[in-house]
Amino acid sequence: MAVEIQNESPVPLVWDRDQMDSGDWTDPWYPSRAATITPGATAEWRAEGDLFVGPTTGTEGRVWYNIGGDPGRQLYVHFNSPLVESQYGNTFHVWAPPGFEAAYNGGQGHHARLRIRLRETSRRQVRGFTPSVNGFQFSNSWSPDLPAMAVGFLWNRLLDELGGEAAGALGIARVDDGWLPITQASAGMCGGMTFAAMDYFAAGKLPPAETSSPTSDADPLFQFIRDRLLDSFDISGSGHRWLGYSSPHYPNGDEGFIQVAGLARGRAWVTCRDEWPRIRDDIDAGRLSPLGLIQTDSLDIGRNHQVLAYAYQQSGQVVQLWVYDNNYPGRDDLYLQFDITDTTGGVDITRFGSYQPGEPRIFCIFRSDGYNPHTPPGGRQLSVRQVMERVTGRKFGRLPDDIGLPRPASLRGWLSSV
Repeated sequence: MAVEIQNESPVPLVWDRDQMDSGDWTDPWYPSRAATITPGATAEWRAEGDLFVGPTTGTEGRVWYNIGGDPGRQLYVHFNSPLVESQYGNTFHVWAPPGFEAAYNGGQGHHARLRIRLRETSRRQVRGFTPSVNGFQFSNSWSPDLPAMAVGFLWNRLLDELGGEAAGALGIARVDDGWLPITQASAGMCGGMTFAAMDYFAAGKLPPAETSSPTSDADPLFQFIRDRLLDSFDISGSGHRWLGYSSPHYPNGDEGFIQVAGLARGRAWVTCRDEWPRIRDDIDAGRLSPLGLIQTDSLDIGRNHQVLAYAYQQSGQVVQLWVYDNNYPGRDDLYLQFDITDTTGGVDITRFGSYQPGEPRIFCIFRSDGYNPHTPPGGRQLSVRQVMERVTGRKFGRLPDDIGLPRPASLRGWLSSV
């Protein structure tokens, strides 16, 4: 196991102590060798299991660094690469104090490299995306008279992908294909609206300005959102998670749950260890991240929801994740908050902002797979100001010449000078 630490904070990391629980440090790659990691620098240390002809143990250890030399503010790294991997693979706990963000990736396999990045806490956002501007102006509320796919059809296709053994262990059975039309007002088309909003953003356009959802099945926008709804469930990929994570037999924490292929980690682990890093990486790369919210543990998958993550802030172990929620058009203050410290029990995901009371509990968050951009119908062109904000990542209340910047004859010339 190699561990690489990149210090992107403005203060040095000073080695405090280390502990080897299983195996040995690899000579000469001791943590104490990287006694000080200066701002902007990267350091590495390594560990390996015990050997006797062949490997006899895995390797597990812990390292503490004082941030800025202050023992009251520590970066803690715990790694465990067992000889025989469990359903969790290699496991890690990387913690930083409030005011700092510790992120990591990699580290799987028997010859693994874990990469850790330490930064000061800051809100990080996809350039140019604001829900009140780039989201639909109407809410996720639809006429029950519109023809559409039914939940029963979707359920049975997801069940086919889940497989019979896993479905049996989780108490999931087939239903009638026509059960529960998705476009009933009580069910909504949140996944289609989420993917469609991503499509308009990818095309450099704004969604149509209508403030009411389409009421005709001949409306091109309705047809597009309906088709994207089916796409959002990723039926032939990992969409079976909608069923698996919604089962009353699926565990919230790490211990005592049914071991089934592909469904071997509790909802808290899925949220904090598997999916949150994927969402964070999307936003860091400037990509919107579509989310599935599991809001039931009774297989009532119509209660689940899909939203779009576009910004986050992590302070210590507390994550704040800003979302475009199509149930609340025009709202820029909506975010989800959860603590990633511990996964032994259920994860506590709390809504903040102008959410209304009575929203259902969120049992689990996962990143939706299967998104590929499609060409949306219609749409509005971005204004010059919106183009500039998307390209530069800066907010402009007025045109460039009004904020004291030279204004070349063309927008291209001005953008190249920024």
